[in-house]
Amino acid sequence: MNNRLDFYTTLTAAPGGTFDAQLHELKEQLHSWMEQHGLTTAALLQTRVYLSDAANQWEQFRRDTLYTHYLSSGAVAYVEQPLLSGAKVGLQLWFNASPGLQKTGTPERLAVRIDGVTLYFHTVRFTAAEAAGHDAGEQTEMAFARHMEWLAGDGLTLERNCHRTWLFVRDIDCNYAAVVAARNKVFGREGLTPDTHFIASTGIGGYPDNPAAAVCVDFLSVAGLAADGVRYLHALDYLNPTHEYGVAFERGTRLRLPGAYHYFISGTASIDRYGRCLYCGDVMRQAERLFLNIDQLLRDGGASLADVAYMVVYLRDIADAGNVRAALDRRFPGCPYLMVEARVCRPEWLIEVECVALRRL
Repeated sequence: MNNRLDFYTTLTAAPGGTFDAQLHELKEQLHSWMEQHGLTTAALLQTRVYLSDAANQWEQFRRDTLYTHYLSSGAVAYVEQPLLSGAKVGLQLWFNASPGLQKTGTPERLAVRIDGVTLYFHTVRFTAAEAAGHDAGEQTEMAFARHMEWLAGDGLTLERNCHRTWLFVRDIDCNYAAVVAARNKVFGREGLTPDTHFIASTGIGGYPDNPAAAVCVDFLSVAGLAADGVRYLHALDYLNPTHEYGVAFERGTRLRLPGAYHYFISGTASIDRYGRCLYCGDVMRQAERLFLNIDQLLRDGGASLADVAYMVVYLRDIADAGNVRAALDRRFPGCPYLMVEARVCRPEWLIEVECVALRRL
C-alpha cells in the first residue's frame, strides 16, 4: 500500500496557441493529475508559476480559473523565466495529503500546519511605488525585513526558522553583487555566520511583472521541527563552503517534515572544492559535474539522485536546450523537471540546477 503524503510535480502546456488556450490546457492537466493521485486542492501547499512575459501575463493569470479555482488554495509565487519547451506558462507544484492539514493566510503569505509542524510560504513582489528609489541591494534588505516581520509575529526568527530562499534578480550580471552584499549584511545582523549556518538558496536571473523591481524573493520557513529536524548538507571533497568566495548560503538542507525527509538542494553549478568553475564553455560536461555535486550533497544526508522528486534546470544559452533535454530524459526518465532560460550568477556557468529529493521516514 502506498501511503505517501508528499507529491511534487511539474506541468507545462504544449507550445503554440494563445495564453488563454495554454491556461485551459494546464487546468485539464492539473485536474487529471489530481484525480490520478487522489488529491484535492485542500492538499495543495505551493505553486510556482513560470511565465514567458510576466508584465503581460501575470494579471491575466490571476483572473483565470486556474488560479481562482485551483492554485489560490495554496501559496502561489511567480517569476518570468521563459520555458525552453516553447510554452508560455508552466507550473511547479507541491501537495501534501496529510489528514487535518490547516491553512491560514493568502496565496502570497500562507501558513500551513501539518501534524505539529508549520510551514511559512512567503512571496515578496514589490509594487512600483515600493521599489521606487531603491536599488537591488536595498530591495533585497526590504524583502528579508518583510519576511522577518511576519516571522516575529509568531515568535520566530530568520536564524532559527528560515530554511529556503529563492532570489530572482533582474539583470543579474550587473545586480548580483549588490544582492549578495545586502544578504550578507542581513545575515550578519541576524546571527547567520560561517560558524553557525546559512540558508539553502537559489540566486538566479528572473523578473516580476513590475519593471521597477530589481529583486523578488520567495521564502520557506518552518516551525515545530524536532531537535534533529535540520541537517545542513556538505560535500567538501567536491564543493567548498560558499563563504570562501564571499556568498552566504547552504549548499543543501535536509528537513525532517511529517512523513518524510525533504532535501532542499540549492542552485548548484559545475564547481570544484576550491570554488572554481569547471569545464568552461562545455555545457554538457558542466551538467555532468553539477549532478555529481548534487549526488554527493544528497549522500551526505542519506539520499541520492534516485530520490529526486523534481528539478528546475536553468540555462544561460537557449541554444543548449535540445542537448541538455535529451541528456536529462536519458538519465532521469520519469522525473518531473522544468527547463528555463535564466542567467546564472557567474557568466561562466552555463547551467545550474536546483531540486528537492524525498525519502520516507
